[in-house]
Amino acid sequence: MTVPRLIIITDLDGSLLDQETYSYDASLPAIEKLKSLDIPLILCSSKTRSEISLLWQELGLMDPFIAESGGAICLPPGYFPFPLQGVKPKGSFEVLELGTDVLKLHQVLMETAQQFQVKIKSLSMLSPDEISALTGLTGNAASLALEREYDEPFLVEEEDCQQLFTDLRMKGFSLTRGDRFFHLTGNHDKGKAAKILLNLYRRTSPEILTVGLGNSANDLSLFCSVDRPVLVRNPDGSWDSEVLRTIPGIERTQGIGPYGWREAVEKILAEAIPDPY
Repeated sequence: MTVPRLIIITDLDGSLLDQETYSYDASLPAIEKLKSLDIPLILCSSKTRSEISLLWQELGLMDPFIAESGGAICLPPGYFPFPLQGVKPKGSFEVLELGTDVLKLHQVLMETAQQFQVKIKSLSMLSPDEISALTGLTGNAASLALEREYDEPFLVEEEDCQQLFTDLRMKGFSLTRGDRFFHLTGNHDKGKAAKILLNLYRRTSPEILTVGLGNSANDLSLFCSVDRPVLVRNPDGSWDSEVLRTIPGIERTQGIGPYGWREAVEKILAEAIPDPY
């Protein structure tokens, strides 16, 4: 019997990372287990390429990652044993860009908000100190969060913003809500990027079993692109209501944040890896 190759794609904040402290201590034992079994662990977040690259190095990962909610797929050079079309060298990675330039996103957001008289504050308008106060990110981490290329996070200072959101979507842009910010992007999302990357894996491993872990509505497209979606429990003990409405039977963790993430990964490994005895 052929055993499918397991591939795990995961959100970061509130899932692999603690939502408040950004610590991965609770998830680390499961991360190390995945590495020892040579199971790809693909980080997939609204965070920037710079932010994820730093975490990727800290964790000693070797697999691709997805930045800015699907705006780019970043691959170690030569990761796949065949040439890739459309990749660009950026830093130490080969990058497949799927997103709209953030300068265009910012312009469209500000013009549309002015049209509908909605007060907003985009991440790019904040100082590192303001970002630290809002997110808990400190020092260099707050600066890295500003290095956005394909995703414009923003806060709404007024509740009535449906006209703004509807108009942006009619213009062909996507809007999602993360743990702290709304996110304006082009016609890309986590799910589209995941599908492209998983199709590359299928060229080397026709039989794969794909898992997606996340905790918010920003992960819905990812959940819909994998075989086994898992919803991680939030710090207040709830599970994201929009995800539950969209995928009523989704698998849910009992543990919160990285504790739930570890719980899910260990359960999946126990079920997916055949007992040699």
